[in-house]
Amino acid sequence: MTTGPGGSGEDRGAATVWSLALLSVILLGALLVSAVAQQAIARQRAATAADLAALAAAQSGSSQCAEADRMASANDASLLACGIDGDDVIVQVSVPAPPLVRRVFALVGQTPGDVIGAARAGPPPP
Repeated sequence: MTTGPGGSGEDRGAATVWSLALLSVILLGALLVSAVAQQAIARQRAATAADLAALAAAQSGSSQCAEADRMASANDASLLACGIDGDDVIVQVSVPAPPLVRRVFALVGQTPGDVIGAARAGPPPP
C-alpha cells in the first residue's frame, strides 16, 4: 500500500475526528460556563429583589407585607414569606431559574429549583 505525504493510510481523517471532539468539548464548556453565569445573575436578582422588598416594607407605615409583595412583583420576583420581628421586616423571595439552566438540567433529567433570596430591614439601631 502506498502512502501519501502526511502519514500512513490508517491515519487519514484522524485530525478531523480529533478536531470535532475538541470542538465538542469546548462548546460543552462554554455552555456550562454560560449556565453558571446566568445562575449567578439570577441569584443576584433574587437578593436585590429581597433587599428592595424588605426596604419598601420597612418604610411603609401599614400593610408592610402587602408593600413587600408589591415591590417583589415589580422586580419579577415572588414573595415567599414575610414576617415582622419587632421593628424589622423579614422577607424571602424567589425568581425562576434562567432558561439555559433549565435546559442544562433537562439534559440530565432534572428540574432546577427557583432561586431564593432573603433580606431583613428595619430602622437603624440607636
